[in-house]
Parts: sequence; structure tokens; C-alpha cells
Amino acid sequence: MIALLPLIFGVLGEIVQIFPWTPGHQLEIRYGGQWINPGMELDIRETTTIPEISSINLRCNQKYIILFIDLDVILPGTRIQSVILHWYQPNLIMDCTGPSPPSTLIPDEDHGDKSHPASYIAPRAPPNTHHRYVYLLFAQPPTYQFPQCFSHVFPETVSARSGFDIRRFVQAAGLDPPIAMNYFIGRHEPAEGEITTMPLSATTTSFRSVDCPTKTVGFA
Repeated sequence: MIALLPLIFGVLGEIVQIFPWTPGHQLEIRYGGQWINPGMELDIRETTTIPEISSINLRCNQKYIILFIDLDVILPGTRIQSVILHWYQPNLIMDCTGPSPPSTLIPDEDHGDKSHPASYIAPRAPPNTHHRYVYLLFAQPPTYQFPQCFSHVFPETVSARSGFDIRRFVQAAGLDPPIAMNYFIGRHEPAEGEITTMPLSATTTSFRSVDCPTKTVGFA
């Protein structure tokens, strides 16, 4: 059994280093019938489809952006640790027809702009590993435009999604720090007969270099 307490402080420490911010609300995440408590373990086979997302104190006239990232990727054939973007979804709105709190977030089909999502890729932690998967919810500015310097993230490939520099993205997109978060420890228990190898340990970290004009909003 993996020790969860160090991971809880570890993931919050990494996120707080990125954003000088204290989480205001827990982002409610549900895969199938399983609600996610921060830091809980979850078999990645239960995460194949987009989860239900909700939170409290959301506004009907506000749009939101979700980012879903893996903090613990070792790039194939290397000892380089990086971050992979699993999902970017803009133009989320609160479902004001349902009971509250909490309120479910759904895509706004009539958003009237060209902001498209980077489609959901289910967690893919290698066999016999545990990865930290983090959901972050941001308020979407009224004049939001996707930063074109990150247009490489749309293909569903490791090369497109790896090295995602979340701090750089938030600055380029002109976003304030996130208003809610949640995370889980994704585990991959190998199936019978599945070929496994010992995962490499990381010796360095790396982010993709991007050349973006910076819009600093919520932090320096």
C-alpha cells in the first residue's frame, strides 16, 4: 500500500509552488459511481470515460476551464520526469437546472467562439506504478482566447501532451489561480499475463519550451 500522507502534502506543495494560492473549494469528481476524495487510490481502469464534475458556489453566468494533468510521467526510454496534459476543456457552465449544491459542470454548446477542447485521454500509468492525477478548475475570463503557443496540445499523443508547463499556460492564457481542485492516486495493477518491467526512476525534470506573450493576471 502506498503511503498517502506524504503524497497529499507533496501534491499540494507542488501546486502551491505554481500558484500562490490556498484551495477555496474541493472539486467534486465522480467516475461511474465513485466520488473522489483528495488523495484516494483509484484503479486507472475505472477512469476510461470523462467523469462528472461539480463544485459549490459556482455562478450560472460564469464559464469555467478544467485542466487534468499527470504529475509523475517518466518519458518513454528516459529518466526524465514530466507533466502530461490529459484534458483541457474550456466553456464549461453550471447546470442551473439541477439541485444545488453542488452544481454539475457541462460544456456550453453555444459558446460562440473558437475555443476547442484538448480531448480527454484516460490515465495510463505503467504497470506497478502510482501516479498523481490532478484536476484544476479556473474561472474563464469573458474575453478568453486560447494561447496559440500551446496549440501543440490538441493531438492525442505523448509527444503533444508531455512537458505541459501549467504555470506558463496559465500566464499565457491570462487566468487567475484555480478556484477548486481535486486529485487521486492512479494505480495500475497488471492483469494476468500482462508483460511488465520495473519503472525507471527519474533523474531530471523537463517542460516543453514555448514562446508565448505573457498575460500575468493573478500572480507574478
